Amino acid sequence: MPEPLTDCVAGYVSGAVGIAIGNPLDIIKVQLQNSSSSARPSPSPSLSGSDELLLTSSPSTENVVSTTRIAGRKVIGYRYLQSLLHGVAAPILGYGALNALLFASYSISLRALDEISPTVPDIAKIFTAGTIAGLSTFVISAPTELIKCRAQVSHGSLRPGSAASERVRISSWMVCKEILKHEGVLGFFKGGLVTSFRDGFGYGIYFWVYGAAKNWKVVDVETRMQHVIHLLIAGGLAGCMSWASIFPLDVIKTRYQAQLVHDASLHPTERYTSTWDCARKTYVAGGIRSFFRGMNVTMIRAFMVNAVQFGTYEWMVKIIEG
Repeated sequence: MPEPLTDCVAGYVSGAVGIAIGNPLDIIKVQLQNSSSSARPSPSPSLSGSDELLLTSSPSTENVVSTTRIAGRKVIGYRYLQSLLHGVAAPILGYGALNALLFASYSISLRALDEISPTVPDIAKIFTAGTIAGLSTFVISAPTELIKCRAQVSHGSLRPGSAASERVRISSWMVCKEILKHEGVLGFFKGGLVTSFRDGFGYGIYFWVYGAAKNWKVVDVETRMQHVIHLLIAGGLAGCMSWASIFPLDVIKTRYQAQLVHDASLHPTERYTSTWDCARKTYVAGGIRSFFRGMNVTMIRAFMVNAVQFGTYEWMVKIIEG
């Protein structure tokens, strides 16, 4: 088992690489989760202090669907490529630190559990250590997720009548300033409880599946290429199983965090007063299917990102330990 410091460094690098690769699909996931058949653009006060810039936090279904239907001409367009990185600043900085804390906490927790209860099966200790590690990331994951969601579902626009090409993008820094202005420091932890439940259980499944898949052998002696493929598949499976186990919680978290508390255009019946209220209104509006909107793209992203992430992690550990 790597030392905690090794896990910290390897976790940071793998986390940054993973989020950089997966951000385009994450944007689509967040927008799908935050959409509904009754969603409508809702302007809010300016993020830049200007009366001309508006923040839209509730994209219409048409906008979300068009996001998933990528025309070839848009793929090579500068503005489209730029949009794929929208909201990436907060997660690429925050998720690197989160992953460093996650892997270091997991390593420390697993070592402690081995000493405290050496007779407990490894499968139970791996899940418990993963859960503890997931909960320990709360201080980073809650604000990072909030900023990411706001940046990804929001897009600025000039006053009505302006050309679409003049639309102003909302950066992670602009979202931070807006949260401080209207909600204070505690505003960064909106939806923190559901985030901690999601991360605790999700990371427990995450490490358990990876450990089981990594130790499962198809052949007694693997070639170098077979070993690399084995690790990539194990990482991909871990990501998919983890997301599948907590996806409804993630939908609730996304919808609750994306809603702006200062959006005066929202009718009181449309405003979420708590995560439970968000879950109830989401169910009433779209039924059980609402809690699985965006799951297809999430599974694709989860396999791809976590395969690369665990592969990078193992590679970094090997480099650091020589």
